[in-house]
Amino acid sequence: MHDIVQGLVQAFALLAGGDPELYGVILLTLKVSGLATVISVLLGLPVGLWLALREFPGKRLLISLVNFSMGLPPVVVGLFVSLLLWRYGPLGMLGLMYTPWAIVIA
Repeated sequence: MHDIVQGLVQAFALLAGGDPELYGVILLTLKVSGLATVISVLLGLPVGLWLALREFPGKRLLISLVNFSMGLPPVVVGLFVSLLLWRYGPLGMLGLMYTPWAIVIA
């Protein structure tokens, strides 16, 4: 318990001290998560509305696939994205591995 308290004290000291590296990490995190959220909403809302309001053959199968994909563990999705972005993967020529864009895609 002492280690947790000591870690929290150090964290608040870094925040209060104005550490530029820490603020850079915080800003990057906010940018990546914000961009990923905006892209998800811009893509997911129209697709979700289309899926809910239209009748077409295979609709039940597509809904099942969407529900299945939402239940996948993050580790499995991360592995799939990393295999796509790896140097010899299908999207490897883009050079996005280990970049903020790779996190947004994931």
